[in-house]
Amino acid sequence: MNPRRGLSCHPHRLPRVRASVRGLKLLGAYVTRFEAPVLLAVLRGRASDTQECERLLARLTHRVFTEGLRRAGLTLDTGGGLPLPAPDRPVLLLMRHSGPLNFHLAGLLGCHLLGRGLLSVGRTLPGLDPAVGLLVRRLRVDLIRWNRSGPARAMRVLIHHSRDMGLRDVLAYFPEGVNMTAAGRRRSLAALDRADPERARWARKLRHVLPPVSAGAARVLSQATEADVLVVGHTGLEDLVGGVVDIGYPPPPVDDRRIHLTWWHTRAEDVPREPAAAAAWLDGQWAAMDEWIARKRGAPGPAPEEVPAPDVPYTPDIPCTPDVPYDPYIRNRTPVGGPGHD
Repeated sequence: MNPRRGLSCHPHRLPRVRASVRGLKLLGAYVTRFEAPVLLAVLRGRASDTQECERLLARLTHRVFTEGLRRAGLTLDTGGGLPLPAPDRPVLLLMRHSGPLNFHLAGLLGCHLLGRGLLSVGRTLPGLDPAVGLLVRRLRVDLIRWNRSGPARAMRVLIHHSRDMGLRDVLAYFPEGVNMTAAGRRRSLAALDRADPERARWARKLRHVLPPVSAGAARVLSQATEADVLVVGHTGLEDLVGGVVDIGYPPPPVDDRRIHLTWWHTRAEDVPREPAAAAAWLDGQWAAMDEWIARKRGAPGPAPEEVPAPDVPYTPDIPCTPDVPYDPYIRNRTPVGGPGHD
């Protein structure tokens, strides 16, 4: 047998096949733990208003990222703790866009962990999922048809949400705009080469994330002046589709059954709002995220140009009990699916 035809000559083939099998198992768990319960709730009239749908989204996304991942042989690794924002101010989630379940991850963090009302903007494609389509019609999430005028309309909606956020709202925004793939990275770098060659040279150092669309993100930051900002990084979900989509970088060198998730918390008063300063701050956050992903995947990454934010992992927790003084920046220790969760 020619050794060149064996798996040993394709070191990435076996990990990608393994991840694809796990992706199929997760898909089956998703149907039973999210899709079917949403459809049943709608038929029974238990998802008739926004608040009911937010509670449903919180409960079912929690199931997907606990029971569903376990069915696929995976776990959600959130590390040792995370400072939560104060309960009486809005929150802006700036999320990495990679792999499946981006909307569901926003629901898990915004509705389940933070216990807030979710605002966001997405493309019409997720509406092809019947459950997501039914929920979105009842949530404050706008699906935009992504034609030539789609990005401008999405930004108008985001600006509107940013201005009108209540104290118990969370706005989920994906500054990269599209999923991280090899093709998406090439298109993004080509556009930057034409518009800003200097920034394009910096963006080429990012191995695992796309450069954020700074102009749009700066506009959102300039409007959400009362909101704490959580920059959300994750890795592992993208490998579930790595068998059919070139994600732009190799799978981990060892079999890693964890979905790594973290975030970086910046208080509202510490977030730069002037456009140039906000864009530079966001680039620094994304460089730190790229380095964090490289470490979690066991691949050394280039040193970012900005000093990275502290590597503070995230652990969902229940609210503090009444007999414990509330500190909005304490570290929480209850893992997802642990005591205190439904």
